[in-house]
Amino acid sequence: MDLFTRIFRVVRAHTAATEPRDAYEHWRPPMAAPAPAEDPVLAGYYANLELPYGANLEEVKAAWKRLMKQYHPDRHAQDPAKREVANALCAQLTQAYKELEKSLTTH
Repeated sequence: MDLFTRIFRVVRAHTAATEPRDAYEHWRPPMAAPAPAEDPVLAGYYANLELPYGANLEEVKAAWKRLMKQYHPDRHAQDPAKREVANALCAQLTQAYKELEKSLTTH
């Protein structure tokens, strides 16, 4: 046994006797930051675009384009009642897209 090993064992034996058994019990590893709570207004906009909460800007834009192609008022030109509903729906989709775009570009 070399000198350093012997000194290490003596020091370890001495500190083990004077230190409490759970000297580091008070220390806890850092916890992950809690997930941000869902904003109910933004959650509604994501739902309007048929997306999960927290989708990125590219997904938002793609969903908006897809839904606008599907529900655009020009596709329902023959029936005035359907055209009116399509106008209202497209306005809601556009508002959802603009609000999410604003929210995602500011963060």
